[in-house]
Amino acid sequence: MHAQRELYNAALEERIDCYRKTGKTRTYIDQFKALTECRRELRDMAELPANLQRWTLKRLDDAFQGFFRRVKARSGKAGFPRFRGKGRWEAFGFAEFSGIRFDGKRLRFAGMPGGLKVHLHRELPENADIRSCVFRQDGSGWFVCLQIALPTPEKRAIESVIGVDLGLEVFAHCSDDVPIPNPRIARRAEKELRRRQRALSRCMKGSHRRDKLRAQVARVHRKIANTRNSWLHKESAGLVRRADLIIVEDLNVANMIRHPTLARSIADASWSRFVSMLSYKVEKTGGHLIRVNPRNTSQECSRCHELVPKSLAARIHKCPFCGLTIHRDYNGSLNIRRAGIGAGALNVIGCDVRAPGNIC
Repeated sequence: MHAQRELYNAALEERIDCYRKTGKTRTYIDQFKALTECRRELRDMAELPANLQRWTLKRLDDAFQGFFRRVKARSGKAGFPRFRGKGRWEAFGFAEFSGIRFDGKRLRFAGMPGGLKVHLHRELPENADIRSCVFRQDGSGWFVCLQIALPTPEKRAIESVIGVDLGLEVFAHCSDDVPIPNPRIARRAEKELRRRQRALSRCMKGSHRRDKLRAQVARVHRKIANTRNSWLHKESAGLVRRADLIIVEDLNVANMIRHPTLARSIADASWSRFVSMLSYKVEKTGGHLIRVNPRNTSQECSRCHELVPKSLAARIHKCPFCGLTIHRDYNGSLNIRRAGIGAGALNVIGCDVRAPGNIC
């Protein structure tokens, strides 16, 4: 892992130096070719698998691609790729799954006797084609992530539709009037995290006690992240099982997280990660996902479609035009569902578009 960090830093320095001298950047293909020459001249590099080093170069190239994309979009700070210190490199991987074999219990590498024992989180699908693997280390041990290719399932017919309004009072309110409660995972761990961070701030830099407390703070952060991911996986999987078509708001969370008082709660909710999980889960199961413009979904009446302005503090939608009185988030989810059906779900079976809330 130390050798891959040095390769990453050397490749980054080469790109920076080339741009300063010629005004042009080195591409992944250029550094890929240079790697072949270096392996011929340097014995230490030749002893390592080429797939391992290609993965490191691809990781740097991905960092530059993200930088150029942010510069082009002008979305806040671009974030130029930076050199990695010892504490900022926790993974390495293989760009191609060649020279490696997985027999269900052990990863076996060419030229390495015995193999590496792996405890699977869940069984691999029968027709899984392993394409690459990444090894990652954190305070609790080592993990390996296997990237597999599976045949794309056929899209199933749309017989049930759910609109989802994401929020903070409840995590989400569905158009079948089923709310998903907000777990507020980071809020629950806030007291313990604050106590350990205060103890860390009193330690002398470079001391052994500071290293121990840094590990404790990292352990709390890791527990928060793992608990949140587990909860998001559970809820997103349950939602995919409930409906063939899921309709969500296309929220700009990067702008919303700048709110002076709600930023911490929005970050704790992890809406973007939830929608990302929904996206790949519907692809995996043959479902459908539509993102709609969130404009006025909370202000418009779901029955008569008149605009009823209200502040964030108003949690009940009371329409003076048609008399509808329902929860604000439920009203928003009905509008999201109706907007999604109008946006492209034209093959809905047995759904009455004119009656939002009449879930199939």
